[in-house]
Amino acid sequence: MNLKTKRADILIVDDSVIFSQGLVSLLEQYPDYVSSIQVAHNYEQALKVLATATVNTLILDLNFESDDYNGFIIAKKVKNLYPKIKIIILTQEAKIDNYEVLFKQIHVDGYLDKQLGIEETLGALTAIMNNEKYIDKNIKAMLEIGKWLNISRREKDVINLLSQGLTQKEIAHSLNISSRTVETHIKNLTKKMEARNTPHLVSIYSQYKNGNRETGYKL
Repeated sequence: MNLKTKRADILIVDDSVIFSQGLVSLLEQYPDYVSSIQVAHNYEQALKVLATATVNTLILDLNFESDDYNGFIIAKKVKNLYPKIKIIILTQEAKIDNYEVLFKQIHVDGYLDKQLGIEETLGALTAIMNNEKYIDKNIKAMLEIGKWLNISRREKDVINLLSQGLTQKEIAHSLNISSRTVETHIKNLTKKMEARNTPHLVSIYSQYKNGNRETGYKL
């Protein structure tokens, strides 16, 4: 651990007593990362702890056995009341729509698959205590798949041909569209995939294709 990294004062909010106790037991073994740990099992308990205890990090489940609240509501409330508190989301159901809401609307700091080990959790703590965002490798892979599955049919045609080494002019001829239209598709794809340029876009696409060759995902 970086010696300059601030230790976390953690509040775990999860309605599973067994999971919470297990996570506390694990985190207590890493005093270099963790200063203190509190636990709350519902919305009301969480707000009470936050009002009275020193907390700089919230580890929060998304799903609760309640019709009145869920992890989204808790995260939004906490960010409104305590904007400096870092929030790590733990979930068994990582979804692209959830990512959009959590990071772009609520502005949480980390997103972890509950199935991963303590190393991933410690990595997330280190990142967010250094004011960085953290998304675990499983969720990153899911998000990448989702990005490619959500592009248009014509964009799929363009990136397939581009990855085969065809020029924009050759792609335009092959698809019977104008070079300007091809250029527009490439610009849109570059933006969607957050690529630096066209070669980077092709590299990202190649990694996606190679990584998912044996799965049921096809582009």
